[in-house]
This record gives sequence, structure tokens and C-alpha cells, in this order.
Amino acid sequence: MRVLERENLQLAIGSVIVLLFLVFKGNMAYASTNITCETNFGEKSFTIEDNSVAFHQDNIDGRSISSIGEAKSQKTHTGFKKTMYLNGNKHYIYIHNLEKLSSNNDFLAITSPKGHKMTYPINCNIAQ
Repeated sequence: MRVLERENLQLAIGSVIVLLFLVFKGNMAYASTNITCETNFGEKSFTIEDNSVAFHQDNIDGRSISSIGEAKSQKTHTGFKKTMYLNGNKHYIYIHNLEKLSSNNDFLAITSPKGHKMTYPINCNIAQ
């Protein structure tokens, strides 16, 4: 009887260890990922790094970073949400699935202080 209880306990502990490994493995991949995104017609482009978002601005010599801001992040089951305020506007970035980035599911929504909202589908790539 004791041998059976010990085997059940070892099986339960092993299952918990495997589950924790899978959870932390997913979090580690998310934490070290740099993602570059652009709206369909190139109106907005930005790079997502850990807890910050860098928006880019076109200039004569090419693309340059125009502003970097800290973003509040929230992980979802397969992706994440980021919220930040830039020039008085609320920027909300939603990535549905990190494994399958898609402009059908991923978007940038910008809300002005007066409540006017523009939503842009975004095309993203994971930078290596």
C-alpha cells in the first residue's frame, strides 16, 4: 500500500514539474523576443522589446526611432497586450498568437483624449 502511495506522489510531483517547465519555457520565450511591426500601408511602425515600445518615424536618411515608451504588458494564453500613452494618446497593441503572427488578429488601436479611436491591422515579424 505504501509503495502505491509513494508512486502516486512521485507521479503527481513529476506532473507538476513538467507543467511548471512548460509555463516557464513559454514565459522565457516571450521575455526575450523582439518584434517589429508595421501597419498595412506603413503609416506606423514600431519595435516591441520586453517592457518598452519604440515607435519609428521616416526621415530623409531612412527610418529612425522617434520615441520610446514604457508599456504596461499583460500576457494572454498565446500572445500579449501592451498599453502605453504617447503624446497624450493611448496606444493599445494586441498580439493574438506569438507562434502565428497575423494581420487578421493583431492590431494597434490609438485613442485620443477626446475618445476618437483608430484601429490599424499590423504585420509583425519576430527579430532574430
